Amino acid sequence: MNGRIRLLLVLAALAVAVRLFALTFLHPLNWDEVEYFRAADWVRQGLVPFRDFWEHHTPLQWFVFAPVTALTDNPGSSAVIVMRWAQVPLWIAAFFLANRLMQRAGIDAFARWIAIVLALSSSLLMISAMEYRVDVLANVLYLGGVLLLVRSGALRDGFAAGVLLCLAGLANLRLGPLLAATAIVGALVDPREGRWRLSKRALALFGGVAAALAAALLYFVATGSLGPFVRHVLVENYIGEKYAQRVPLAFLHRILVPFGVRIYGGGEAFQWSGIDFAGAAVIVLGLIGLVRALRGWRNPDILFVLALLQIANIAFIAGMKFVYHYHLQIAVLLMLPFVAAFAGEVVGAPRWRQAILAFLLVASVLNVLIVLLRGKELELQYQDRIMREAHARTSAGEKVFDGVGWAIRREPAYRFWFLPVLARQLVAHGHAPPYTLAQWISDPPAAVITDRNALVWLRMHPDLAGYVVRHYLPLWRNLLLPGLSARIEPGSDALWIVPADGRYRVIVAPELAAHPWFRHPLAQRVGSDVVLEPLGAASLQWSVDGKAIEPADTIELRRGSRLTAVSAAAEPLGVFLLPGDEKVWFRQPPPDVTLDAEGPRQWHIPVIVSAPTPISSARP
Repeated sequence: MNGRIRLLLVLAALAVAVRLFALTFLHPLNWDEVEYFRAADWVRQGLVPFRDFWEHHTPLQWFVFAPVTALTDNPGSSAVIVMRWAQVPLWIAAFFLANRLMQRAGIDAFARWIAIVLALSSSLLMISAMEYRVDVLANVLYLGGVLLLVRSGALRDGFAAGVLLCLAGLANLRLGPLLAATAIVGALVDPREGRWRLSKRALALFGGVAAALAAALLYFVATGSLGPFVRHVLVENYIGEKYAQRVPLAFLHRILVPFGVRIYGGGEAFQWSGIDFAGAAVIVLGLIGLVRALRGWRNPDILFVLALLQIANIAFIAGMKFVYHYHLQIAVLLMLPFVAAFAGEVVGAPRWRQAILAFLLVASVLNVLIVLLRGKELELQYQDRIMREAHARTSAGEKVFDGVGWAIRREPAYRFWFLPVLARQLVAHGHAPPYTLAQWISDPPAAVITDRNALVWLRMHPDLAGYVVRHYLPLWRNLLLPGLSARIEPGSDALWIVPADGRYRVIVAPELAAHPWFRHPLAQRVGSDVVLEPLGAASLQWSVDGKAIEPADTIELRRGSRLTAVSAAAEPLGVFLLPGDEKVWFRQPPPDVTLDAEGPRQWHIPVIVSAPTPISSARP
């Protein structure tokens, strides 16, 4: 091993180390990670996907990672971070397979490692690579299938390739069009002989696909989940695609992000600090290598086959109505052979070789600085706080309503236990029953977590929103617990249907009538930390289920009771009835920190918390 390759290995190790640190401490949870953790954990508990819980993804990922969920009983972000670490071997396998593909294409080791270092040093790939996703398992299975297709003409390799391609689809349905294109190319092109022909291996390939698919269907039939699988994964995704709105230039936006340009996302259209030098190099060098590979169409070799697959892949992604960052994972992995092939030709000249090494050094250093000094650890810590608070403030068997599934150890309140755009479309167009106010009142959630999806849902259903505003109060900005509130005008009254048993402290004051909660209750920031003490109960006339009660600082209430307060005051009154002894409400995270991690990235020294702040297990 020469010194240049050793240097590349050091740069690769540095890029991996800094991302492992970031995935543990600096990178906030993505909504999908919470969803995938819960689905895998339910499978570990014996639940059958689609039959026992709603989902719209193919399920292989959950079965593979179900045993991992048994390694943690943490109710916070650490549980998902365990899954991130468990996914690392898959990324090792992905780069191993990509390296073998490049090796099969005749690319030397130095050029291969140039491509690998660029990918590992790029935010284009590594931001989504830090997240626990269905894409990673699917990518590994897909690359394995492609490697078998180009490795030999043996029928057993063709059959095994078909099995892996089918499993890739069972891990990530989104790869479906690429998998079909791969099967067609694999049947028509023989890169070992450099010929276009329909070979016997095509039958073995499709036989492998059929065998794997038959095994999956047999499982669905045996568990009584075939009908739900067809409905949720095939029919409902089709409906969602039908109603989804196309976002113009979505693919172009994703391609321009490594160059510091953003079409969407707010802020400035161009930022120097947003340039991802390694990611931009992967795009530019990869496209050059891709075009050059197409010149061999008369005698198709491995690079030509990979070029066809990458063109099909890019076309399918570009045709999507919206493109997320993780959609580009497979595109970057398939781009590595073209980056390496072009680099391998360039590095023959000593001055170009030195220039490439210098660029890799600069890109690696910038990658370390950007990852460490533009982290979003405060968002991760806030997510962990809300997840653990929701767990501590509720009991086993109680339900939580939110749009992501943050309360990973509690039951969801609604059959749509997370609320993606698809769920909203299904309900809005009459393809799924709504969560009615009567259902909510009959079994009120013990907590409401107001992530962005939940807020959008509540705004779509004003009857639910009105009930939540009057019957839940924010302990934290995004964590609402049962608590009654109203702004009562002179001579008017307020009626509540109590959502939870408990002893409620009564706070009534004219000055509270101006509290922001009564003007913009579901805004992301409603007031600041407020200490609420019992006062003013005598200014109202109280009754429970139609029976008058004496005013008091506390009222013992039962779930489902109808509580009425009538005002005889000469001015508006703000009324809060708070459960338990908790006095500090409307707590706020640090500025620019959101539960959905949508705050802007800023240059700063990371603030790492070695241990979570203790949370009281006492319920309010």
